[in-house]
This record gives sequence, C-alpha cells and structure tokens, in this order.
Amino acid sequence: MRKFIVLLIVLVLVVVGVLVLAIMNMNTILEENRERLSAMASEAIGREVRFDRAEVTFSKGLAIRIDGLRIAEDPDFGKGDFVTLDSAFVDVEVGPALQRRLAVGGVRLEGPTIRVIRTLDGFNFSSLGSADSAGRPEEEASSGSDSTGDGDGGSGSEGTDLALAIAAFEIRDGTILYQDRTANPPLSLVIENFESSGTDLSLEGPIEIAFSGRVRPVDGDDSLTSPVRGRIRIRDLATGAGELRLASPTFHPGLLGLVFEEGKGADERMEDLDLDIGLPADPAAVGYPISLRASGGRLAGVGFTSLDARLRYRGSTVGIKRLVIGLAGGSVEVVGSVTFGPPGRAPFRLETRLEGLDASEVGTILLDLPKGALSGRIAGEIDLAGDSLDWETLKKSLAGRIRIEVGRGAIENVNLLDRLVGRLVVDPGLGQLTAASIRDVAPTILKQDRTAFEKVDLDLAIENGGLLARSLELDAGDFSLRALGTRIGLDGSVSGAAKIRFSEPLSRKILARADRLAPLLGGEGVVELPLRLEGSVSSIELRPDLTALASDARANATAELTNEAARRLSKALFGKQGASKQGEPASPRDPERTAADELLEKGLDRLFGN
Repeated sequence: MRKFIVLLIVLVLVVVGVLVLAIMNMNTILEENRERLSAMASEAIGREVRFDRAEVTFSKGLAIRIDGLRIAEDPDFGKGDFVTLDSAFVDVEVGPALQRRLAVGGVRLEGPTIRVIRTLDGFNFSSLGSADSAGRPEEEASSGSDSTGDGDGGSGSEGTDLALAIAAFEIRDGTILYQDRTANPPLSLVIENFESSGTDLSLEGPIEIAFSGRVRPVDGDDSLTSPVRGRIRIRDLATGAGELRLASPTFHPGLLGLVFEEGKGADERMEDLDLDIGLPADPAAVGYPISLRASGGRLAGVGFTSLDARLRYRGSTVGIKRLVIGLAGGSVEVVGSVTFGPPGRAPFRLETRLEGLDASEVGTILLDLPKGALSGRIAGEIDLAGDSLDWETLKKSLAGRIRIEVGRGAIENVNLLDRLVGRLVVDPGLGQLTAASIRDVAPTILKQDRTAFEKVDLDLAIENGGLLARSLELDAGDFSLRALGTRIGLDGSVSGAAKIRFSEPLSRKILARADRLAPLLGGEGVVELPLRLEGSVSSIELRPDLTALASDARANATAELTNEAARRLSKALFGKQGASKQGEPASPRDPERTAADELLEKGLDRLFGN
C-alpha cells in the first residue's frame, strides 16, 4: 500500500510538472508572438485587430484568454469597431505545447458586441478577408522557422490548427446591432442573448452554425421583442451556397417595419413561425427560394389559423408560387408576383382563390359589420393586376375580375325588400303604385327583420378605374335582384341598371291588387320591374327605369297594345266607373282606388310621353 501511495505521488508530481512546463512554454510563445499574432489576424481578415493581453487560464481545460479584443470597422461604413468583446477563450492541447506548438481545439467568444450594417453598397462584413494573402504561407514558414526552429513543419501545423479552431467556434451571451440603411425608414434592431452552439466552421468543409437570441427594436416598442432560433449552413465556401432556417414561437413582423394596421404592431404576430431561405450560388440569376409556415396569428386586424407560403425573391420582385392562409373557417390561396419600386413602376399580379369562408367573419373584417350580421359560405376567384399598389396609380391601372358566390345564408337585421320598396316610394307614379301594391300583399314578408337568401352571385370586371357588374344576382326566394352593367367606381359612386323579379306566388298577389299593371309588369304572370341605380355605395338612389319598362312593354305587347296602350288603359282606368245610365250620376269612386288610379296615370304619362 505504501508503494502504491508513493507511486501516486510521483505521478501527480509528473503531471504537475508537465502542466507547469506547458504553461511556461505557452506564456513564452504568447509573449514572443503577441505582435505577430495581432498582425497575422489583421492580415487575414483585412481589418486592424487589437487585443490588450493574452494569458493562459483554465476554462474547460487549458485555454488562452484574450482580453480587450477589437476588430476595426470598414471605414466606408463609419468609425468605431466591427467587433468588441471583453474576453475570448482559445482552448489548446497540452501535448503540442511541450513542443512549443499551438494546437487549437476551439474558440469561444463570451459577451461580444457585433455591429452589422447594410447600405446600398452591401454589408460591412463583406470586405472581411479581402486582403491578398496568396504569399502568406511561405512568409509564415520563414518567420516560424526563425521563432521556433520547427521550419516547415511548424508552418504546416499552424494551418491545420487554424482549421480546428474555426471548427469549434462558439459565441455566448452576444449582442448584435443591426442597421439597414436601405430601408425607408431605416431599420435598427438589437439581437440580445445571442448564442451559437454545436457549430462547424471548418475551412475544409461545409460551415454550419446554430444560433438563438431575442430580437427587439433599438428604439420604440419593446413589446415587439421576439425570441428566435435558427441554423445557417454553407455547403460551398467558394460560392456561399447554402440554407438559412429561422424559427420563433411568436414573431412580430413590426420588427422589420411590416405593420399592416397602423398602431397595432404589437398585436400583429405569427405563431410557431418556421422560415427557410435558400442561399443560391448566383442569387441575381435565380433569386432566393423562401418557405414560410405559421400555425396561426394576426395580421392587418385579421386572425388566421395557418399560413403556408412558397416564395422566390429576386431583385425587387417577390414571386408567389403558392400562398395558402387559413382564415374565417376556410382558406385563401394566392399565386402571382409583387414588385417593389417607385409609384407607377411596381407592377403586381395576384390570382386569389377563396374556399369556404364564413361570411359573418368576412363581413366583420371587410365591411366592419357586427358579428353575425351576415351568414353563408363564400367561394370564388379574384384576379387583380396593376402598375403599382399606391392609391393614385391603382385608381388608374387596376384591372381584373372578381367572381364570388355566397351559399345559403341571410342578412340579419336588414329587410332588403322593405328597403327596396322604401326606395320606390320616392318615384311618383309607377314607383309609388308598385310599392303600395307590394305593401298591401306582403305585409308579413316586409315585417321580417332579416333577408334570407338561397345564394348570391357576383361577377365584376375591373377596368378604367371602376367595377363593372357583368352579373350581380341575389336570390331571396320571394324575389330576386339582378344588376347588369352597373358600374361601381373606386370612389364609391354607383350608376347602372338592375331588375327586381318577384316569385310567381307573390307576383299573382301584386297583379291581383294592381291588375292594370299586368300589361306592363306581368309578362308570363311574373312581375319584373327594371330599375335605375344612382348615387354611392352608402346611399343608393333607386327608381323605376321607365325607358326599359316601356321597351319591355312594347316588346311583349300586341301591335294594338303598342299603338293604343295609353288610350285604352287610360279609358279603362279614368273613364266612367260602372254602367251608369244616361242622366244618372256616376257611382262614387273608392278613395284608395282613386289614389291608385292617379298614380298610374302619372306613371303612364311619363312612360308613353303624354
């Protein structure tokens, strides 16, 4: 046992002696090569590199601690430093140190501050390593021979060790200051608690870096702070080809200046964001492929339940290969392209498909209607193109087509027929007579506080700064409303023609109440009333279209009715009532019938130009 203890003591002394010798040799190397190391680093990256001191310490084993490290900024981007940090640790192996060689196992930067700047000329780190170092290996070999006596062998070892150091590169608790001076307004962000781990920066193979941190604006709303994590992989160091992946449990687009609803940047977010960006060898030729996914969130005041996008960003154009958003109980799919540029020179083309959207939610989002004011399911297609998204250019250049269908549903708290009847009352003659007849025969329908419909079909062409209704039809069972050729300006103005058609049962009741209208409105036993629409979307003026009414009446009437309709109808309505004998006074007339007759007489006079 005593011999065993003696043996342990001897071994410990040997190990301690080795460590002391290694540390002494290491300190000697550092002291002898301090300026040379600084110059080598400066030459390698093309920037001035300075550090205050270097010493041997223990951090996960034997390490060199470098204090006060600074890497100068590119003068084209301003003054100051590109990188500053209090301490850096370079892990070394003891064995090679005994031979006065540096065998580097890894580099760790703790608490660095890195400034990244983007301008129209590029990034401030683009010039790193731009110095011509083609003759450096021979120079290092000669210098190394003078210093260490190892000749070429020492130089070759340094090249290999440099690769090992980069392979184990690591950052802890870093801060990245990012400025994009090309954005309008300029964008400034801070990435705090930046860390990288499990990295591989071997100069002889692919580079892969995992990272994480918290992103917040330099100035402004701290509620936009978003945690991020990701990984960048460079497959080919010569071309820079690779991939970038970014993920965040909650990401606020307002960090990037993307605020879709003014004053609501903190509310706009993407949940469980996954972003993949391809880094091609020649981005100018092929662009950057982008894949974006989110499990939900809120943008522009609209909540969504899923987002899946396949994009390609090339130059100033974003190509949308496929963008699918789950919202309002259905989905919206978009393909096309958007170009960013000055007004009038930023064309876009968007083809949108709607499927199964809840009309109640859509009405709340687009029309600011109360929840539940509209029901039904929306499907359709919206194709739009223009020269720019700015309003002035859009008014002149917007073109496309909108085709929408709303399935069985209802407009709550609105009786559309009652409103139409109310609009007809303002027209003396036919309008008032038709309105009075409808009120008499359909009081129950008019008292309902909703308008149920079987479907709504909408087909709009967008041209010349407005919407042209190729077809707009609402089928409400008791009546249908159809607009043809109606124009809706982007300023909200409305002008055009429409026709209201009543169901056969309701038509029979109307004609029974106003039987004299049958020659004008009762073709095939169905009442149809052509209308003119004028005014604005918020205040539509509706009145009978007498020109269209006369045309329809003449087309459906016999030649006799065409030539003598006014005379015969007037005589029937306004002649003597009953079969009174000559010399006997005429029977007294029904006051209501008299009022109706007067209204019809006014309408007929206007209709036939008497």
